[in-house]
Amino acid sequence: MLSGAQALPAPTEAEWRRRLGNILLPLGLMAAVIFAWWAGVKFFGIPDYLLPSPGAVAERFVKDHDLLFRHAWATLSVILLGFAVSVVVGLGLALLVVLNPLAERMLMPLVVGSQTIPKVAIAPLFVVWLGFGLAPKVAVTFLIAFFPVVISAVTGLKSVENDMLDLVRAMGARTWKQVWKVRLPTALPQIFSGFRIAITSAVVGAIVAEFVGSDSGLGYLLLTSTATLDGSLVWSALLMLVAIGIALFVAVVRLEKLVIPWHVSVRNAG
Repeated sequence: MLSGAQALPAPTEAEWRRRLGNILLPLGLMAAVIFAWWAGVKFFGIPDYLLPSPGAVAERFVKDHDLLFRHAWATLSVILLGFAVSVVVGLGLALLVVLNPLAERMLMPLVVGSQTIPKVAIAPLFVVWLGFGLAPKVAVTFLIAFFPVVISAVTGLKSVENDMLDLVRAMGARTWKQVWKVRLPTALPQIFSGFRIAITSAVVGAIVAEFVGSDSGLGYLLLTSTATLDGSLVWSALLMLVAIGIALFVAVVRLEKLVIPWHVSVRNAG
């Protein structure tokens, strides 16, 4: 017998069918894509260095899994560090912009302007300024990932009704208590939307950084295997990169469900 809580109702038959469909539909589509890939390679006789067959990619993945996981770990470190910095800096900038109109007029043009600069063009400058190693890769990843965090957080923090702010001010709440008790809970759905975009952008940023200056990581592996026309290794690295991106996106979604289970978007998603 549960004390202080009620047992959750057992899933209905319709719920089980929905859950099964959520698993089988993506798997079915994936199987169809793999079959079309295999059939296209066979029918058109495409050489391995242009597009290897799924079987060749799977065989290479198993054969060189140690190499792939070693480089994947290096890339994952860059992604997570770049994303973490983008969250900290992005949320800090958003709070500053929302609470200080002068900061908004000064900083937002710079934030927007930073996204118009081609990252591939300035990535070599980070290598010159910061040297080889982790720092320039994290810097490039941050520069690509922080923009959606800032924009979504600013939008969410500004979406509080003025009547609600007037009420908490009348109750004596100071600025930071208003942020913690009112602005932040209201903004969390928008903030997590920015996180979902930022984590996938961080994957792209890490690869761009590794293309420019690195001796490890999936970006480096893609660059070297492409130069040697090693098609099966290229596609093995790409599939590993896709798996990392999906796993990180799902992790952010799971975190959102834990933090804001009360929000309508989370409840409707089941």
